[in-house]
Amino acid sequence: MFLENVFGLERLEKTRIFLLVLLAFCMPLHQKWSTIVLLALVVVSLVSKKHKATFWSLPFLLPPILYLMIALSLLYSERMEFRYLEQRASLMAFPIIFSASRLTSKDRVKLFEYFVLGCALAVLICFGNAFYNSFSIIDGELIFKPVVNDAFSFMYSVVRDGNYFFSSHFSVFHQTTYFAIYLNTAIAIILAFSLWKKSKIHFILLLLFPLVIFQLSSKISLLICGLIYVVYGLSRIGNKVYKGLFVAIIFSIGTLFLLQNPRSKIMIETLFERGFTIEPSERYGYSLRLMSWDAALYVASKNPFLGVGVGDTQKELNAVYESKGYTQPLKEELNAHNQFLQIALVCGVVGVLIFIWLLWNLIRKSRLSNTPNNRLFNLLFLIMITLSFLFESVLNRFSGISFFFFFYYLIITQEERKTMVNGN
Repeated sequence: MFLENVFGLERLEKTRIFLLVLLAFCMPLHQKWSTIVLLALVVVSLVSKKHKATFWSLPFLLPPILYLMIALSLLYSERMEFRYLEQRASLMAFPIIFSASRLTSKDRVKLFEYFVLGCALAVLICFGNAFYNSFSIIDGELIFKPVVNDAFSFMYSVVRDGNYFFSSHFSVFHQTTYFAIYLNTAIAIILAFSLWKKSKIHFILLLLFPLVIFQLSSKISLLICGLIYVVYGLSRIGNKVYKGLFVAIIFSIGTLFLLQNPRSKIMIETLFERGFTIEPSERYGYSLRLMSWDAALYVASKNPFLGVGVGDTQKELNAVYESKGYTQPLKEELNAHNQFLQIALVCGVVGVLIFIWLLWNLIRKSRLSNTPNNRLFNLLFLIMITLSFLFESVLNRFSGISFFFFFYYLIITQEERKTMVNGN
């Protein structure tokens, strides 16, 4: 290739590694930054030598196959808009990028460290923005007022997303769900690669990131955060009594966090009062998710094989919301809030099977990766992302697509340990 002859293979490889590190750092920050870096990576990778054996392996090709199925679904959609393919273009970008790179273990750890650093910077900026918006000078006096609307009490502002230090007002770069997923991944990295033992800053981040997830008011992310700590602790503690004690401590802390979070507290009270019954007039809480699931299951059951196409998915959901009197989901045009259901709506059961195959590749790597640190991280990531997929349509936005497939390819390109005697 021309650029290889001009710059040399070694310099191009260093450029790719630098851009990958920059992408990992920018991902928790502004989406435009990570998009620009991603495009630069694709260009550099296209003019570089590909590892054909890697590129043509099935785990590598599954995301492009899924992208092709989504593209074909536009043919039987009434709304044939290019933006649906543009949003998911990174499904094609990452196989190109990773087929052109050979990452060492040192490179991978560096990528992980810079992702954590990006998360830390994003958190600091969020706090800075919250304090900036909360302070004002009135009649020469400095006033601290974190409540967005003067008519809101502090507690009501937290519950109904009206406080600069909570939920969407706090998360300035990403929707709260995605930011919480990023932070849980950063926690998994710090624990799995023992970064907290090497740096006091990482130890502080282990304490700070759960607090921020609490502020983001993502209940499922709080649960995932607790599970990450439990799985890590169980993997490091040998004594059964200590294991039981550790689980009890984490469970107690997690329960305290849930009960102290106003949104979680209301959800638990409502759950005990109503159970899992659907209230069509409900405007907040888990009832909205139940309505989304109900509508998605109905649409998917009517179109099991091909789905309704990526262009018509929201239109079909809205039609069910309207017919069943689900006023708030219709008003907000809520998606399926479940990644498996979302894919079933877009391209049917075949798409769901391909997606499950993607997750199976991660399961396989959690057992066969060449180092204990990699295997532990893969397991923690798998737990985190699978639970997130059950409660959110993570791959509906660039924030989720770029994140998942970046880590998917990082994991499946790990070296595998040699097969041991007797298949163990």
